Amino acid sequence: MTSPSSTSPVSTSSATENSSIASRLLALLPGGREISRRRRKRKLLAEAKSAAEVFTDHYATNDWGDAESASGPGSTLEYTANIRRELPKLVQELGVKTILDAPCGDYNWFRAINWESEIEYLGGDIVAPLIERNYIRHAGENVNFRTLNIIEDPLPTADLWLCRDCLFHLSNADICRTLTNFLESGVTFLLTTTHHEATSNRDIVTGSFRLLNLERAPFFFPQPIHMMDDWIEGFPPRQLALWSREQLAEALRDTEWIRSAHAA
Repeated sequence: MTSPSSTSPVSTSSATENSSIASRLLALLPGGREISRRRRKRKLLAEAKSAAEVFTDHYATNDWGDAESASGPGSTLEYTANIRRELPKLVQELGVKTILDAPCGDYNWFRAINWESEIEYLGGDIVAPLIERNYIRHAGENVNFRTLNIIEDPLPTADLWLCRDCLFHLSNADICRTLTNFLESGVTFLLTTTHHEATSNRDIVTGSFRLLNLERAPFFFPQPIHMMDDWIEGFPPRQLALWSREQLAEALRDTEWIRSAHAA
């Protein structure tokens, strides 16, 4: 699911130091100590919850919603104008017939795409109430939905997995679990969000946010096959980048996190 934080201006330099300075300054403001206390409490609660509980809470409290989309401003028609133009071209070029969209969020922007050929669509999300709503409102011929935890559940076979606005909400460990899940799947291509200009990947608690560049440590993805811009003016540049499963399996087999996953 998309969140406001994933589409807000964020500096990529000295993230840890800046966060520490911001925390100290916040404590000096009226009510700042209480705000800091609540933030620490939310962090502790997130650490104690499963990913399903964390993201279901975000949905239930409408943390990411706006007037148009329950998945936040990154899922509006304005924000997705470019990828709605470019995605059908890529699908046509790759010969894609089946798409796994996970997490699918509220399906707001995807249903507005004008496809050049018939596509079989499966939307998956860890938030069960959202999937129930999507199924009632949107399921039909060639469009289906199911509850899916991409960190743990086997991925359904598909030509293309669209994993947009998700990995930057996961801890590094959960990203590695998700990517290992992809490498063990029958999905041919992965199209996912990356912040190509970010210089590092700080770790977070799953449910939080940071800029994420999959070509940097600890992930070390190779150069993508294809990239399309997925941002609008006033927000940090980011892209949807394409890799094949075979390409990643070959390039990442000697990385530390892959070796650790195979040893587990």
